[in-house]
Amino acid sequence: MMRCPLPGRRLLPVVAGLSALALAACGADTRSGAGDSSGVAPTAGPVIRAPREFSGIAWLATERTPTEAKGYGEGEPQEVFLICHDARDNDAERDLPRLSIVRTPVDTDGIIVQNLDVAFPTVPNDLESIARLPGRDEALLVESNADGDDPDPTIYLARWDDRLNVEIAGSVPWPETPEPLVNVEATAVATVRGKDYFVYAERAEGSDTTAINMTRLTVGRDGTITFGTRWTSVSFTAPEPPGARPASGLDIDNEGNLYISSAYDPGDLGPFDSAVYRAATVGPGGALGAQLRPVEPPQQLARSSGLKVEGVGLVDGSFPIFISDDDEDYGGLLRQLRVTGPSDRPRTRDQR
Repeated sequence: MMRCPLPGRRLLPVVAGLSALALAACGADTRSGAGDSSGVAPTAGPVIRAPREFSGIAWLATERTPTEAKGYGEGEPQEVFLICHDARDNDAERDLPRLSIVRTPVDTDGIIVQNLDVAFPTVPNDLESIARLPGRDEALLVESNADGDDPDPTIYLARWDDRLNVEIAGSVPWPETPEPLVNVEATAVATVRGKDYFVYAERAEGSDTTAINMTRLTVGRDGTITFGTRWTSVSFTAPEPPGARPASGLDIDNEGNLYISSAYDPGDLGPFDSAVYRAATVGPGGALGAQLRPVEPPQQLARSSGLKVEGVGLVDGSFPIFISDDDEDYGGLLRQLRVTGPSDRPRTRDQR
């Protein structure tokens, strides 16, 4: 059930279908006079532009793309992700797309980015994370609260069919949280013994420590979203990078491992720096039916110097792991993460 818009939150226009992101937005700018304004004639050929920022990420599917050497269904595997963009509800950004589908490359053309024209019940303001519900074709799209600037921070429910047509099936205000809601970029959903749990962490600007918080979650077939009233929490401190926000992205694998990205952001031109950690586990127990346990010390999986990682996405709940970047004026980035350490694949006993 969609919530009626509140004052100050305009309805987005309804635009049907999925439109390919034109070269003008994600690659080639073919406008006449696309050079600078100095009077110097532009060089021959299109202007290449980076895709917009990739703030949150969730895996959707694995496809096989036909190639000249292989027929239909036998082509190169291609991972497909849902990406959210952190556009604000203001005059400059109100009409920008909030969601895209991004496919990993199969040739030298690189990643494939498609804008989604999705009807939201209200204009999303600073979507920073996507939390897929394990084993289902639905996910929570989560507004950050934008450092308290959002009067009505909202969580939306997105659903998609086997053709990856995405629609908004419901929405709900952020629940009452165990600490003041400031700016959240890290969310995920875990399923433990058949029950769902919503997990989030504040990005905690100015500190190297944040709390990982968890409560019960129920999503109805009619799109209703209900959160529990009791929470459980554990602390996470990011050893690196220096000065980083400790939680900028989050995902949980099928075995209950929580992967968190930490990101250093000095401004729109960087230089950025990031790391990804195995930070905690979730499993049966406790008053909620599930409990968090910190990984002490956190297991660093990778460093990404020069990049601002804001999304962590596992493929169908397991490795490989991908990152999405919001590198501000440098644009967006999707990459498979190279995991290094004592074990390339952290494992715990399967608790699902």
